[in-house]
Amino acid sequence: MRVLAITLALTFFASATVKADDRALTEKEIEGVQAAIKAMGCTVADTDIEAEGKWYEADDVICDRVKYEVYLDKDFKVLNKVKDD
Repeated sequence: MRVLAITLALTFFASATVKADDRALTEKEIEGVQAAIKAMGCTVADTDIEAEGKWYEADDVICDRVKYEVYLDKDFKVLNKVKDD
């Protein structure tokens, strides 16, 4: 029982830590991510862009009718593009 309580507490703490990184993006950040995505020939809705620690994550990026998750660094350079199943 004690192990279960500790596990739940650690899970809650880890979740709270991840959520602490989430923040509202500035207009400049949204424009930077949008410009990088457009340069790839793709599109993404502003609401699908998030700050994740030291990088940005764009969900539901559409490139040639295929959906991707795209990760960008703080300078809006694409770090990774992962096909979304």
